[in-house]
Amino acid sequence: MILPAEKSNRYLRHTIMPEIGASGQTRLLESHIAVFASSARCVAPLLYYLVSSGLGNIKCFIEGIEGISPLVENLRDLNPDVNIIEMIELSDAAEVFHNCSGNTEKNTSCRIIFGNYDFIKNIIKSINNINDRCKTHYVPTIIAAVENWQGIIQAVKKPENTFLFNNTVSGHAIISTAPANKLAVGYLFSCCLAGALAAIESIKLCLNIGNFLECPLYFDLLTMNFKKLNGNDNIPNAHHLPSEEKPDDIQNKILDSKVLIVGTGGLGSPAAYALSLSGVGSLGLVDSDRVEISNLNRQILHSTSRIGTPKVKSAEVFIRKLNPNINVITYETRFTKSNAMRIIRDYDVIIDGVDNLPTRYLLNDSCFFAEKTLVEAGVLRFEGLGMTLVPKKGHCYRCIFPEPPPANSIPSCSQAGILGPVPGVMGFIEAAEAFKLLAGIGKTLQSQLLIFDALDLDFRITQVKRDENCPLCGEMPSIKEPIEYEI
Repeated sequence: MILPAEKSNRYLRHTIMPEIGASGQTRLLESHIAVFASSARCVAPLLYYLVSSGLGNIKCFIEGIEGISPLVENLRDLNPDVNIIEMIELSDAAEVFHNCSGNTEKNTSCRIIFGNYDFIKNIIKSINNINDRCKTHYVPTIIAAVENWQGIIQAVKKPENTFLFNNTVSGHAIISTAPANKLAVGYLFSCCLAGALAAIESIKLCLNIGNFLECPLYFDLLTMNFKKLNGNDNIPNAHHLPSEEKPDDIQNKILDSKVLIVGTGGLGSPAAYALSLSGVGSLGLVDSDRVEISNLNRQILHSTSRIGTPKVKSAEVFIRKLNPNINVITYETRFTKSNAMRIIRDYDVIIDGVDNLPTRYLLNDSCFFAEKTLVEAGVLRFEGLGMTLVPKKGHCYRCIFPEPPPANSIPSCSQAGILGPVPGVMGFIEAAEAFKLLAGIGKTLQSQLLIFDALDLDFRITQVKRDENCPLCGEMPSIKEPIEYEI
């Protein structure tokens, strides 16, 4: 396929996967997405992944104008080829939704309803009215209701399937009334995860790939509970902050904490985004690379105007826009055996955002010997896995994967491709894990392995035990110091 000159650079922004190809990228560019959201802050993660993934025409209706201007500026810098048609402040969400849907049904590839429970509840009647009059043409609709640490999301391709979401949300309010000790940060993490998930579903709907989420997916990030619901299911009991935990005390812990992110790419970008907004006092960033145009389909900290800039410096620019008070410490260097222990020693929690297996093993070994908790994730194509590794209290990475596989046996993301919002899902989960560890709240993925499949939008969590024969943390370890394999 020979592209016009004005579009050729556009395709450098994307790893063209076999399932998508150049024709699929064209379809994404020509798509029209209508987004209805309760606030700019809550919908920002969704918009970053829609724009970075190349969904070409976006019209967004937001209830409340605060924060819209800097958001639009960042989005246009991330991908100037995406046409952000309008950012309109809503006064009456239900009425505007009803009128807009009637005027643009046949031109819209997908619409997304995204916001808190009260916002969703207010718009449900309009959804039902549109369903009644749109029997011949119905625009696939993604509905995401988010609250404190929790959320429900569903992709509705047929009008009659809307009742599942209606019944679920209307019958079992997820936390419509915030508890007295509610932390706004729990809502932040829910918006981040739901935004990445909604972006995945919108891409799948536009390209007609994978299995659509026609049963609502419920998540609780505080307890790491994920469940697909049918019409008869109850939402699992939510576990909130212990009554003795006061938000001010927790926030003080977070302000005094230091988190290190090794790698500022597809995983490190969403992790840094969420943690900087959550109030973490100090954020360390390690990366030796510079921003390239091919990074921008998934690495939301970076932008077109900063191509060629060291990634840690590009990330610092973006993070300081989000939180001017955060202390950002940059290490423009490759993470190696010679500097690993020195870099990680002053941090409370380490997050793995690396893109190669040798560095992943080095990071695992270094954190074990330094007795630092490591929040781990990996992604490839449509899949991700995650776990939290606490030295001497659970398994390590080598308990599952004792040695690196043979060279060239596993393709890189640039070779096999990756769906941009997939590392967003895993990076936001890493950030939530780090926050819970620092605050001493909730349940983490310690002694567990989370497996995510974007094509089914499915989460599976399995229990993992420490391997007594592990060469690093077993009863008779053979590894006495961090090992640096050849990249």
